[in-house]
Order: sequence, then structure tokens, then C-alpha cells
Amino acid sequence: MHQGRLCCYVYERRRAQTAPAICFDHLERTMKLAILRAGATLAFAFSSSVVAADEQMLELATASGCFICHTVAPPAGSSVALAPAYEQVAARYRDDPEALGYLVDRVLKGTAYQDQNWGGAVNMRFMPPNVNVDREDADKLVGWILSLEGAPDSALQRHEGALALAATNGCMICHEMNPLQGVKAIPLAPSFREIAAYYDGKPEAREHLLDSVKNGTVTKPKIWENVNMRFMPPNISLRDEDVATLVDWVMALEHEGVTAHPTEVKPGQN
Repeated sequence: MHQGRLCCYVYERRRAQTAPAICFDHLERTMKLAILRAGATLAFAFSSSVVAADEQMLELATASGCFICHTVAPPAGSSVALAPAYEQVAARYRDDPEALGYLVDRVLKGTAYQDQNWGGAVNMRFMPPNVNVDREDADKLVGWILSLEGAPDSALQRHEGALALAATNGCMICHEMNPLQGVKAIPLAPSFREIAAYYDGKPEAREHLLDSVKNGTVTKPKIWENVNMRFMPPNISLRDEDVATLVDWVMALEHEGVTAHPTEVKPGQN
């Protein structure tokens, strides 16, 4: 074979033998990296959706009065709780195929004339009927409770603690978590997520809210024309650290899609 042709032949053979290996090796690394990135994205999205669902259930439980007696995790120390923690309920009934219907019935009707399953372990003798909870919400709450496993993560614990702090200090007498939907009633006060949306990115928002929560807004310009209350009363009994906890929690609430400054509801539309 001619020397020039031989060199071309050898070059082409080597390229045919090595190029595919290099190409496939690079492709394999690229695919692995893409799979890892996709997995991480899906894991984050799944984790975020789980946390969001947990927060929604915490808010539903708070609005339904469940946390007057219950908590998610058992209390620390030797104190006896009013009622079993949700984690304890989940651990006892998780593997019972009839648990959902059984517990929903107890939530709706109470347990005064039923078996007392927590005798001696809690302070309440029985659970009163929850006449303010409908069956659909009871199904959601019990299904969520039965799904709990292990200690709640720190974000969920903070959300639960802030909800409890807001509820026990009367904040939710006037404020809802979310804007009213599908009704023409004028709310007493802006929802927490409307507040988060309105103050997002505003300079000195935290200082303004800290002062408003502690000292009220009777001397401040009226911002929320679409609510029933003309001003917020002072909360002089709230400790400064609790005011800070509530304000930081409200400002950090997810508010995507929430109108930053709601349209005014005119008199006669309610």
C-alpha cells in the first residue's frame, strides 16, 4: 500500500476506534449529570410541595380550633398535654385500615360517649364534638395526621409555633391566613399573605410592622381601605420577642399570586 494511503488508512482506523468511545463517554457523563440535576430539582419541588401541603393543613387545623388542645409533636419534658399529639395519633393508627373513618367520626361527633383511648396519658377526659368542622375538612385533617412520620422539620415547627402564637394572642380574630375568595363580604382586616405581598421589598417594612403590631395604627395613615376595621388596636400585652416572631413569620409567608394591594370593596357590595 502506498505510504500516503497507509497513513490515511491508519488515521481513519484510529479515529473510528477512539471517537465513538470518547463520544459515548462524554454522553454518559452528560446524561448522568442531567439525571442528577433533574433528580435534585424534582426532590426540591417534591420537598417544597410537601412543606406547602403541611403548612396548609396546619392553617386548617388552626382555623378549626384543633391546636387549642393538640400539637403536632409531643411536648418536651414531663408535662401532660391536654390531648394526644398528632404524631402519637399517627403512630397508633397508621397501620389500621379503618382508622380514617373511625377517627373522622370521633373528630365530628366527639368522644364523650365513645371509648376513651388515651385515658391517663392526657388531661382531657374526652374530645368535644367539632361542630365547626365539616366532613370534607375532617377527612383532609385526619388523612394528613395519619401520614405524619417522624419529627416535623424545623420550617414546619416554626410555622406551627407562629400559628399557635397568632391564635393564642387573638390575631386570628381579625386576620385570615389567605384573602377571602368567592365571597363579597368585607374582611375585618387584611390577611397575613396580603400583608406579606404588600410589604415585600418595601424599605423599613419590618420596623413599620413591629410598631404597628405593638402600638396599633390609630395614628398612622390608613392603608387598607378594603377592610372593615379602621385601625388596628395596640397589643400591649405581647412581648417584644413575640411581636418580632410574628412579624418575621408574616413577612416570610409565601404570597405568589396574591394581590399586593387588594381592590377596594365598595359599600353595598357585601
